[in-house]
Amino acid sequence: MEITFKLIDLIIVIGICQGIFLSLTLQRISNNNQKANSILSYLIALATLMLIGRFFYFRFLTAWVFQWSIAVDSLVFLFGPLIYLYVKRLLFKEQNNYSLSIIHFIPFSGMLFFAFFYIINYTPKAYYEFFLKGNLLMYFRIISVIMIVFNMFYVLKSFQLLKKFKQTEKEIFSFEQTPIVYLNFFLFSLLACLLAWTFSLLNTTIFDKTIPFIGYDSIWVAIPLFIYVIGYFSLKQPELFRISEEKQKNNLRKERLPEAEAQLLKTKLDSLMINEKVFLQSDLTLADVSEMLQTSTNNVSWLLNQVYKTTFYDFINQYRVKEFLKKVENKEHLKHTILALSMDVGFNSKSTFNKAFKSTMHETPSNYIKKKLAA
Repeated sequence: MEITFKLIDLIIVIGICQGIFLSLTLQRISNNNQKANSILSYLIALATLMLIGRFFYFRFLTAWVFQWSIAVDSLVFLFGPLIYLYVKRLLFKEQNNYSLSIIHFIPFSGMLFFAFFYIINYTPKAYYEFFLKGNLLMYFRIISVIMIVFNMFYVLKSFQLLKKFKQTEKEIFSFEQTPIVYLNFFLFSLLACLLAWTFSLLNTTIFDKTIPFIGYDSIWVAIPLFIYVIGYFSLKQPELFRISEEKQKNNLRKERLPEAEAQLLKTKLDSLMINEKVFLQSDLTLADVSEMLQTSTNNVSWLLNQVYKTTFYDFINQYRVKEFLKKVENKEHLKHTILALSMDVGFNSKSTFNKAFKSTMHETPSNYIKKKLAA
């Protein structure tokens, strides 16, 4: 039998090599989100196992390989729960060792049962002939729909976790964390793959035709890309500052502090910002400020929410923007780049600076400076 290799074979082989390397490497990292990365390594290992199965399917398709391929497809039911578990462990303190109950893996077990039922009760040849007659087509389509809905559910649940984290993050941190950008990309990429799969399934089922670049082969090209991009970014990500998933209800209580105590705390906080300029510290957190003021994080959070009517993130970044404006007034932008000046005043990234500046001044930093130069 003559064996020829196509481009898709090369892509899959590269994906397999990357997957093996990354899944082993992520397990050996002693810090940088270790508990979450252990789950990510399982995800990459699963994707690699599916690629190995599909490589043999494409290259050495026999009745026996075709029959066992349905068992490999059952691994798709593991992706959704593991993705949710990864996001949960990555974002929240209490969930660092979070595990899922067995109920989340019932679809995977059911698919395996379905696969082994046909493997045990039919010979490979009989199973293949059974498939050619179209007797399994409806089952496969139903299973595909269940796979899409099942995994979509966990991806959307993961988006909810990310939204919750972002909302709480502004109450605690004065900076945006780069892993959140990566996590957004991760989830949107998965969502795009599921939507493309849905579109392809609807098109083949209803209109009985395929669309170029959105089909069966495209899914297997996407998996190696997923392995490479996600694995690469996860290796580079710094340790994420996690938050507590439980909301601090005390922060929402009005008039928690007596007026005199609140006014004293406000005076001390203003002094901390104006005289000591603690906002220049790029990784400043609510806990840091509370310690400097010798009070609790609840008190400072309450003060910001009820008196200043803002979040910790916006409060600190407003001072950073004001300090940047002072540097522009002193014409320091003629000697240094905008990015360098933004870093000097405490911002940790260009994107965070641009968002904060536009929120405060209602225009971009470059437009503001152009107007100053033209004046």
